[in-house]
Amino acid sequence: MEHHIKQRILKNALLSLFIYALPVILMFISFYLSGEKPWLKKDPNAKPKTTKQYKY
Repeated sequence: MEHHIKQRILKNALLSLFIYALPVILMFISFYLSGEKPWLKKDPNAKPKTTKQYKY
């Protein structure tokens, strides 16, 4: 493969990865700037998840 084609494929792959990761990066930046830690909050009204019980 020609050198400029390899460079173009690599550039496009890196750009695609950046675009794919951008929402996650922005989410962490917004958590850092706002000081929020939603993973520490617990909802006191949340019901525990249960599995369906089937009767046979």
